[in-house]
Amino acid sequence: MVKTKITVSVEKPVIDRAKLALLKKRRTLSDFIEKSLRSLSTSEILDDLCKELNLHCGYVSGEDVERNRPDLSGRADSAAEVGKMRHGRISRLS
Repeated sequence: MVKTKITVSVEKPVIDRAKLALLKKRRTLSDFIEKSLRSLSTSEILDDLCKELNLHCGYVSGEDVERNRPDLSGRADSAAEVGKMRHGRISRLS
């Protein structure tokens, strides 16, 4: 896929904080912006489809999943915690 450069104006401290946060996750600002734009496009398509089908739809983006994921690193019982969460999710979906 061909990449296109864009120009945006954002306050420097905002960019600096974003780059630092993304560096910790081993991601680039360009990657983050591209994923955000893709998510926006996808959400608009899904919103239109839900309206057309007269459905109340809610969905979670990948970023929402990452943001809401509990930090279980370093915990001895993390495998058991994950197992409980999976079981709970499966029972809610059944």
